[in-house]
Amino acid sequence: MSDTTNTSFGDLFSTGQIRLAEISAYNWGSFHGLHTAVIDPEGTLITGDNGAGKSTLIDAHMALLNRPGQTSFNIAASQGDRSDRNLMSYIRGNYGTAHDGSQTLNLMKRDGATMTALRALYRADDGSEITLVSMFWIRQAGASMTDLKRFYLVGKRNVSLEVLLQQFGSNNVRQLKQYVDDDPMLKHFDNSFSAYQEYFTRLLRMENSNAPALLQRALGLKKIDDLTALIRELVLEPSKVRDLATGVVKEFDDLIAVHNELDTAKQQKEVLSILPDHNRNYESSLEEQGQVNSEAAGLTAFFGEQGNRLWGLRCEDLDRSLDDLTSDGKRLAESVSQNEERVTSLLHAYQQQGGDRLDSLRREVEDAERGFQTTTNKAHDYQKDTRDLGLAETLTASAVRDNIASAKAVLVDLPAQIDDAKNAFGESRGALSGITQQIKNLQAQISEIEKRPNSNIDAAFQRLRDEMVESLRLNKDGVVFIGELLDVRSTEARWRGAIERALGGHRTTLLVPEDKFRMVTGWVNSRHTGLHVRVQVVSKTERNPEFLGGGFLRKLKWKEHPYRDWLKRHLARFDLHCVDSTEVLNDTPYSMTREGLVHMEKGRFEKKDGTRVDDKKNWYLGFNNLSRLAALQEEGERLREGLDSARSDESVKRQEMDILVASEAIWKRVAQTLWDQIDVTLAKQHLDTLKNDLAALNAPDSDLSKAKALLELAKKELQEIRTAQNQNARAVGGFELEIRQANKSRQVSALAASAGLADAVRQSLSLRVGILTLEHLDKLNQLEKTQREFLDDALNSIGKRANHYNGRMIAIINSFKTKWPLVANDWLTTIEGRQDYIDYLDKLNNEGLPDLVERFQQRLNNNTTQSLGRMQRAIDDEREDIQDRIATINEVLERTEFNHGTFLRLKHEDEHYAHVKEFTALLGSVLKHASSVDHEARFLELCSLISKLEKATNSATAINLESQRLLDSRYRMTFYANEIVKETGAVRDVLRSSSGKSGGEKESFAGIIVAASLAYVLTPDGAPHPMYCTVFLDEAFSNTADKVSRRVLRVFRELKIHVNLITPYKNLNLARDSARSLIIAERKIDGHESRLSQITWDQLDQQSAERREAKQTQLAGVAEGLGIQMEQL
Repeated sequence: MSDTTNTSFGDLFSTGQIRLAEISAYNWGSFHGLHTAVIDPEGTLITGDNGAGKSTLIDAHMALLNRPGQTSFNIAASQGDRSDRNLMSYIRGNYGTAHDGSQTLNLMKRDGATMTALRALYRADDGSEITLVSMFWIRQAGASMTDLKRFYLVGKRNVSLEVLLQQFGSNNVRQLKQYVDDDPMLKHFDNSFSAYQEYFTRLLRMENSNAPALLQRALGLKKIDDLTALIRELVLEPSKVRDLATGVVKEFDDLIAVHNELDTAKQQKEVLSILPDHNRNYESSLEEQGQVNSEAAGLTAFFGEQGNRLWGLRCEDLDRSLDDLTSDGKRLAESVSQNEERVTSLLHAYQQQGGDRLDSLRREVEDAERGFQTTTNKAHDYQKDTRDLGLAETLTASAVRDNIASAKAVLVDLPAQIDDAKNAFGESRGALSGITQQIKNLQAQISEIEKRPNSNIDAAFQRLRDEMVESLRLNKDGVVFIGELLDVRSTEARWRGAIERALGGHRTTLLVPEDKFRMVTGWVNSRHTGLHVRVQVVSKTERNPEFLGGGFLRKLKWKEHPYRDWLKRHLARFDLHCVDSTEVLNDTPYSMTREGLVHMEKGRFEKKDGTRVDDKKNWYLGFNNLSRLAALQEEGERLREGLDSARSDESVKRQEMDILVASEAIWKRVAQTLWDQIDVTLAKQHLDTLKNDLAALNAPDSDLSKAKALLELAKKELQEIRTAQNQNARAVGGFELEIRQANKSRQVSALAASAGLADAVRQSLSLRVGILTLEHLDKLNQLEKTQREFLDDALNSIGKRANHYNGRMIAIINSFKTKWPLVANDWLTTIEGRQDYIDYLDKLNNEGLPDLVERFQQRLNNNTTQSLGRMQRAIDDEREDIQDRIATINEVLERTEFNHGTFLRLKHEDEHYAHVKEFTALLGSVLKHASSVDHEARFLELCSLISKLEKATNSATAINLESQRLLDSRYRMTFYANEIVKETGAVRDVLRSSSGKSGGEKESFAGIIVAASLAYVLTPDGAPHPMYCTVFLDEAFSNTADKVSRRVLRVFRELKIHVNLITPYKNLNLARDSARSLIIAERKIDGHESRLSQITWDQLDQQSAERREAKQTQLAGVAEGLGIQMEQL
């Protein structure tokens, strides 16, 4: 066997039992100065009149064992109710109260700077001694515990208060500490009660932390109101599960930190995840843009090369055609020469026959015919003009002269009339054009509005908002105009215009959430919007707004929206009273009329009549645009009606102008007419004469006619050849011109091609344009223009695509930097800084996230889950420990008689609570899923569990029953006592408290339970009985028969408990059997001071006899004075 196994009880507890030997008090309550009471090892009775200081003395002992804030004084008198005594009242020596007419004052023996000292001397069976000392002092008047100084001391020898007080002197704490430090048998703890208590409980062998509290509770335990509470709080040791749970919560804080890091990394990855794709698309767009730019730059040179090639081919074709035409021209020239000779010969023959005279006459006839026709046409036009002007159309010289005079007279005023008509037409034409443009603009506006039916805000502002939302990837529901959240009640429609005017620019103010406004302001600042942009940040609101009683805000409908309450508070400061007349307006600051006149602060008025107050086109409020659309459509109908009128007016004005302009031309022709130009009769006579002469010469049977026929035939043939020759010459000229132009075009193309072209660009353009032939030659310029337009469109499209990805990346960069400014502190927010963010994403993917996932899983598995397992085992172990401890107490109870032939046995019942059941199930589920690979689900389940643990371990909620039931097995059980008949084992009674019992039965039950509990709590592990064994019972058997009381006291003795009694002058016979020494507490009424007297029972009996004799003598004297004869008994 090992040494440990062979260790005997005597080795472990060599000191034997430890008992209180002395109590000393200095300036404690009514004990002024230094007082010491000696406690007999066989028991001491402390007695005296009520208020003499019996409990005060024992409270000094309790103050040494229990924390000041947890010490209950005069507990026998208070019996659980609030005591009127506390540490400060004992230090001050309170003894009563007095009323000065305005307030109640405490009467005290020590009201200024004072010092209190307490001492307890304990002596073991082997003679070793332990001293506990507590010293309290305060340097000024007052009762604040914060002003109270403390000093705790433990000695492994007897230490007297006289010596310590001498060392302390006048607040010389340093000297006192030095004295203690110089003695290895002494140890001080300054004002740390916890360290002091931990040290003395170890020396006194109080291994159960409940011992000091149970000793205090036993002091005045006359009844047990709740057996469960007594066992939970004073018998069973406190649960340590809460400490384990606190550790789990702390470990979870580390897990939370790692999870937060992981969650942040995941969020960062989510924000940045699309950035590489956008960057690739952006760089691809830039590369494509460069390629297209190269093609666009080389397009002229490319088409120059193609043109130079094709024009060369064209020149070759033209040269071959020109050679053919030149040969044809030579042949035609020879034919012309031959035919000219023939015509000359025939002409000589014709002339010899009289042909010269005939030709001359023929020409004269032709001239006369043309002259007659001209004169006839002019006469016809003249007569038409005169008919149109209402003048005489007679063709006589006098009539013509009269008409010319009339025309000249009219032409004096006609230009001014024409100018007036032109001006009128111009005005009507401008009006028609204006109305047409208004209708066109209005229709475009209506089309734009119909696309956005859910807003009445001007389309330009909505387009700005849409662009912003898409660019910054905002939630559109969180970016709204104030006007979209408001509408005027239908019953208040007559106030619509005035309300719209009062709200003014607020209607188009853009509301943005507080966490997004920095992105919005940056976006707005970086571009020219062309609008008066207003942005308002929406913050949280904690109070409801108050509108004016007759204010326009009460005439509004408010859209259901998260910003609604905030908007009410925001607009409340702009509210205006609505009044019906200027008389009321003049006397009401901050008011307005339906017509839009506003009275601001007293004496300042304004009316914004830039637009009409009833102009619906300028109304922006509303949850949809139906009213605005209706107003615009109504305006369209009005404009279309005006368009018809304008068209009719323009047509009339045009007709009037055209008539005047036309009439001016006619009048001018009439005024410029000459008579000989329209004399038809004279022209006809001249033509007839010439025709008669020609007929005579052209008789068919004359030789002249035959010669003429041959000549005409030869001329015709010559003319035909000359025509062909002329056509050939023109063709040659055309080809020569075309060749020159082709060569010039070829030179131009060669010049364009001289700029040079990269092979790659030439190849890409060849693929883009295709193979060009001579068919495309005349279309080269158009083809180049078409290709350039295509490339320009492509560049525009690529630019938009690049800008799109640029904007997306800028939005991602801004979003990332806004959310994580410390990470991106030194990184640019422009497109040039994108690589930093991409590199960070790569680092996240390759290093950050895998490491965080591993750390998270490791902490989840190795730390938190394992700690929860330990906590679960601790809960189970504590439950088993409780059952074992109850069994140990029952062993003690079974050895003690409760009533004649019976003993008590403690039992427990499990209590079931929904939140405990839920917690237990959740804890079991967490531990069950410890091997699950779904770490996030485990974490969420763990979060739910930890939230319950946090509440249960939080200092503010840990002491409530819900938390205690969760973590402390004591609070999951209720306890009761069965009264068992020894002989049969039958249950005679079940006791959960003293309720329903007589006073004696209550005290008996309480005594037995307390004795057994003390025996259990004060007995160290491995010991057969308590090591520290001194207990005080204050008025414990005031209602119990002596026989029962003696049986209970016998239980204390059998359990090796050093019991001491405190009682007034009664039950002395009971005390005589249980206490060997006697201490009497006495109090001087006039000085409110107590003192102690230690006497024997014989001395007490003598004093009692003397008091009875004195009282008898006093009564006899009174009787004698009253004439009463008293008999001796």
